[in-house]
Amino acid sequence: MRELEFSGGVPQDWVLAVRWRPGRAGGMHPQVYGIALSVHPVRSADRAEIREALRKDVLPELRSWITQAVTAPETWTTASHWLGWQWTERRVFESEETS
Repeated sequence: MRELEFSGGVPQDWVLAVRWRPGRAGGMHPQVYGIALSVHPVRSADRAEIREALRKDVLPELRSWITQAVTAPETWTTASHWLGWQWTERRVFESEETS
């Protein structure tokens, strides 16, 4: 992982997002590639509950996604991909992966 990003550029109810950036994608510097993890601020009233949900449900899914990304075939790694998790109705929901 090359960077840890605290961001507000995605929907407000998202708590975590992971992105795969292929080398030389979108005019970015060739050194900016690989996995980018975005951690988003959450309300302090929800923080403990979200932290528990992340540990229990999201981190195993995130680990699996990263493992697959690192070992993916070239056809997958040459495109951008992302996956996000949102906090809705006191539960963490996974959004669909996109390219």
